[in-house]
Amino acid sequence: MTYGFIGLGNMAGAILRGMHRSGAFADDTLCGYNRSERKTLALQEEIGLTPCESAEAVARAADVVVLAVKPQTLCDVLPAIAPLLREAQLVVTIAAGKDTAFYETAFGRAIPVVRAMPNINARVGLSATAVCGGAYAGPEHLETARRMFAAVGEVYPLPEAQLPVFSALAGASGAFIHLYIDALASAGVKAGLARPFAEALACQAVLGAAKLTQESGEHPIALLDQVCSPGGTTIEGVHTLKRLGFESAVQQAIDAIIEKDLRLSGV
Repeated sequence: MTYGFIGLGNMAGAILRGMHRSGAFADDTLCGYNRSERKTLALQEEIGLTPCESAEAVARAADVVVLAVKPQTLCDVLPAIAPLLREAQLVVTIAAGKDTAFYETAFGRAIPVVRAMPNINARVGLSATAVCGGAYAGPEHLETARRMFAAVGEVYPLPEAQLPVFSALAGASGAFIHLYIDALASAGVKAGLARPFAEALACQAVLGAAKLTQESGEHPIALLDQVCSPGGTTIEGVHTLKRLGFESAVQQAIDAIIEKDLRLSGV
């Protein structure tokens, strides 16, 4: 099976590198096209990607066509590849903001479409990726997509209606976590630590807390209680965060992302 990527930006590059590292996909099954030839040639040298000269060439060559372009570019790409697609092919899209029905309408016939939502943690093999199939996608198409994205993290089949919430929680919230890490590190610098050391401590704290929550099976609040001694220093900090609206700010930010996603999708 040949996998062809239209668009070779940061996310596509992370997925391709993960597929290459996994050993489950032969290098000669990976091909792609990008408007910037520099990115194509870099991936050719790094992982053995087969360069394609155009989006149309990808559509002709690949069994699985991966749309990894920005949403505003789709209006140029879809009309170019639609006449070339075969019903035996699978189209996987990672472009945000367009549902599977949008692609099915653009193609005008029974082309299987799977929509996938990975995140930038694919770069380190820790993406959370949601996948959902369109009207013509069967279990075998979802399995093909699952195998692809399992190379860069965990994969979760979901109804399409839940993707905006998934995107906010599993994808966009990563920006909050980077902001939190920076806030912790900055507080450490203010208290006298060198920035690299403060950042290392903040990252280790986030990694450790996440792993403990995943593996302990305990509720996050139960774990929080185990860290907070009566009258101690940690509970003082927790109450300060609560008083300043920490939880409410996070929840309102997630709500804002979901609402913006729905507006962009025209829902």
